[in-house]
Amino acid sequence: MKSTAALFSFAMVLTVACNSATSETGDTITPEVLLAIEHEALLVDVRTPEEFADGHYPGAINIPHETILDGLNQLGVTADIAVILYCRSGNRSGQAEQVLQQKGFTKARNAGGLKALLSATGKQAVIPTSASPQ
Repeated sequence: MKSTAALFSFAMVLTVACNSATSETGDTITPEVLLAIEHEALLVDVRTPEEFADGHYPGAINIPHETILDGLNQLGVTADIAVILYCRSGNRSGQAEQVLQQKGFTKARNAGGLKALLSATGKQAVIPTSASPQ
């Protein structure tokens, strides 16, 4: 009986561990988001251009959350494309996700905050270098 309980406990722990990635900050990045990133979804940083310039997820583009729909439309992004959104804490990216979902972007997902996303994926922020000498 003890071995069955131990096996059940182990199976539960393994199931939970496989279903999400918890970052060092304690935030959970869903398996759906991780899989979309792995399959080269469009990564959108919805923070301000200044915040983006201070460091962003590798391969991400910057479209501030207030202009998310117009920004994607200008780039020709259609509603059938997987779009992963992030910001500093997940608040602005959550707002952007709602706007996109309401407009038919059913594959739009809020990944939360940049630090959690970097931690969960083992990546480092990209910090653009200045084009002109200081």
